Amino acid sequence: MDSRSLTHHHHPWHKVCMHLLGPARSNYRVMNDARALQMAGYQVTIVDVVAACDPQAATEMLDGMHIRHICAPGWFVPARFKLLFLLKFFVLMLRCIVCLFGVRADIYHAHVEHAFPATYLVARLRKKGLIFDTPELTMYGPSILRWPRLRWLAVCCIRWMSRSCDSYITGSPRYISILQELYAPAHVQLLRHVPPQHKPVRNTRLQQKLGLPAHTRIALYQGYIQADRGLDLLLRAAPYLFPDIVIVLMGDGYDATICELAALIQREQLADRIKILPAVPYSELLDWTSSADLGLLLLPPAYSLSIRYCLPNKFFEYLMAGLPILSSRLDAISDMIHQYDVGQVLDELTPANIAQAINALLDDADQWHTMHTNALSASAHGLTWEEESTKLIHLYQQIILKHANRPLKWAFPYST
Repeated sequence: MDSRSLTHHHHPWHKVCMHLLGPARSNYRVMNDARALQMAGYQVTIVDVVAACDPQAATEMLDGMHIRHICAPGWFVPARFKLLFLLKFFVLMLRCIVCLFGVRADIYHAHVEHAFPATYLVARLRKKGLIFDTPELTMYGPSILRWPRLRWLAVCCIRWMSRSCDSYITGSPRYISILQELYAPAHVQLLRHVPPQHKPVRNTRLQQKLGLPAHTRIALYQGYIQADRGLDLLLRAAPYLFPDIVIVLMGDGYDATICELAALIQREQLADRIKILPAVPYSELLDWTSSADLGLLLLPPAYSLSIRYCLPNKFFEYLMAGLPILSSRLDAISDMIHQYDVGQVLDELTPANIAQAINALLDDADQWHTMHTNALSASAHGLTWEEESTKLIHLYQQIILKHANRPLKWAFPYST
């Protein structure tokens, strides 16, 4: 049963407003959710925050969905001082509230803690449905943990506000117990962001783009290029790789990480062993992924609890493209790698060990084909976006019915 078959269960004029403090177009989780809802008959509006946009294009249409942009270039510049961050956040939150008030919806859906206060306020004043989506453990990031008092205050405020939520969503099974302890929700809905069904065809798209011989084997990292990804280790592993293996980093970043990696590549003379490419449109992503031979997820587990327990989009993108996966000891990912026999988990993250593992996985043709086949067949075990999006549509239906049966009066935060 997919999202299309659920359309007849609700009126097609029900409206949804999603909000995030980042660009929606490059946020695959948000766009997958929005498209699933739009296909099920909901009218979807997304309010996002971007670093730059044409004032004439502050509102745009994409695949039948409205996207309203709030231009705030300063939001994407890291703040070294607590007061500066609080000031930036407060000003941006006021702008978001004003924009959200201009969107009438039956359900307001906040993506990540930073977007929650503005979404909460508008949903409460309009007496509409409210969903709190926490795809990561934001409150356990190093930048938040270094401000313990501010973090404590934020957690207390979010815990109080979240009592008014109709539902909670997260992206990793390992996050659920932590979120229940942090914010005390009665139930957290797991929604794994598997890409929409795709029939990958092995190709040489990356090799052609980079001017490499067609037989070049590629170990690919795709996703945001930022400090918590441990990508410098991949660069230092490159000299130990077999001559016909190249590491490719494909994605965008908001901090100085890309510049730092590029400088390291130049300094160590690694330009022929490691390549950096910008992110590609999501509609084309799996075609690019399918030209690689190995998916890399060597994130440092000790960086944060969010990293250690993550189950990111790229894991499922690698599976969908049939790539065996080399991962660090990330609990949720390790569980699935062992369950489906689709790769190897590396405990000791040193350049030599990483290179040795890449060489071994790509040099054993029989093992590679077994893992390749297992990755492609994972969808037969329920790892499909069609299955996950059905959970999302059912959740929305329940909230619509809940609010349709509620008396029209002011209600203080209630417990779910």
